Amino acid sequence: MIGSPENAASLQSDGPVVDDPGRRGQIVRAAADVLARQGYGETSLKDVAREAGGAPGLLHYYFESIQDWKLAVADIEDPIERIVAALDHAAERCSQQPEFFRLLFDLYNLGLSSPALRVRCAQMWASFIDEIEAEVRRVLGRLPAYSVVPPRDLAGAIAGAIDGIALSGLVLQQSPRELYQALKVLLLSLVVTAYVTAGQEPPIARLTSLLARA
Repeated sequence: MIGSPENAASLQSDGPVVDDPGRRGQIVRAAADVLARQGYGETSLKDVAREAGGAPGLLHYYFESIQDWKLAVADIEDPIERIVAALDHAAERCSQQPEFFRLLFDLYNLGLSSPALRVRCAQMWASFIDEIEAEVRRVLGRLPAYSVVPPRDLAGAIAGAIDGIALSGLVLQQSPRELYQALKVLLLSLVVTAYVTAGQEPPIARLTSLLARA
């Protein structure tokens, strides 16, 4: 399965990848062809690599799963620190690997006219939301009061914001870090709301310190 941990673990990176629009398009077309022929459950990174005539390491680079994000926050127990670390990781990846998001948006665009690929994109998106929702529930469960927004809806909004900021960075050809910082402020405001709802004093000084750390 594309992006699954078992596939990612079995592939080795070939080093830096040149952001070649023609090559990226070739990979997108190969993914669409293989998915249409074999279906989501039977498609692997190696299948797409063979179809594209390229090395599996290149596909691994492009189709990384969100395991690296999970690893970035795995050892952090404090809910506020986890929010900050997760968004810092998103900002870093968007700044350092814009080609990943270019391919992702290419896939989304192709999926609008390809039923097979649209199904795959929908499954990718649902998996992304699942992971974020699990993180949202973990964080909210450690705050003094729960959010008035359903965790699934909040997860969808966060995912949309992450991808939307990445897209704006590509279109405007500028660093997205400031926008991720703004998103961080918005999410940390939920922490303030949780404390206020519970009748407790929000840790404003600590939140300010975390924001200034970026």
